[in-house]
Amino acid sequence: MKKRKKQLRRHVVFVVIFAVILGIVIWPADDAVDRGIAYVKGQEQKSTTAISKKLTKKRSQELNDAYKEGKINVYSFFTDYAFFGDSRVVGFSNMGVLDRARVMAGAGHTVKNITDWKKQIKGLRPSHLYFSYGVNDMGLDIDGQYNGYDRYYASQIKQILKYCPDGTTVTVCSIIPATAAATAKSPAWNQVDKYNAKIKKMCKENGWTYVDNTEICNDGQADIYEADGVHFHASFYPVWAKNILGL
Repeated sequence: MKKRKKQLRRHVVFVVIFAVILGIVIWPADDAVDRGIAYVKGQEQKSTTAISKKLTKKRSQELNDAYKEGKINVYSFFTDYAFFGDSRVVGFSNMGVLDRARVMAGAGHTVKNITDWKKQIKGLRPSHLYFSYGVNDMGLDIDGQYNGYDRYYASQIKQILKYCPDGTTVTVCSIIPATAAATAKSPAWNQVDKYNAKIKKMCKENGWTYVDNTEICNDGQADIYEADGVHFHASFYPVWAKNILGL
């Protein structure tokens, strides 16, 4: 009997010691797991938009530093984008300075053609959209046809935004006028101020960036035009790109 009691006491002591050791080993691990779960949950609750903005800001700073040091050219700032426009915009891809697959432009195009590119935008899902139209729009009187150039232009852009990520930025260029000689042959092009006022109004109402190109083209008198007085010399494109990007 005494021997059995002694064995029982030893067993109890062993169980107690084992329980103490198990508590020392497991409890801190449980605490660590709990802290880990709490951290993950906290990260999940953070706004993905806020994180994205932080990364974008960092990337922007890196690009600016590299540009100032002469390590990259102006076109390197065009990242994750789609550029819509007419034959003037086609120049960016024809010269090979912008990705042809991201230049949604064509000769004779107007804002009516914006929605022609839905399939491509669905595939790209760009976070930056750039637009530059105007000469052909004035020639076809888009303002009169659709009861307001700004309203129709905005509705077209919004159709494309449906296929882009939340927070996609929109940048719209003012119309660069043709030369006086070219405008004299096509009087409908003499509505630049009227159309640009509507573009600017549209951008303000929708929180989009409006790019004023007045100074870089000297109101149609700068030495930037091809012989037709409408299209641009290759040397103008980096100047235009800098103005679009606000550099």
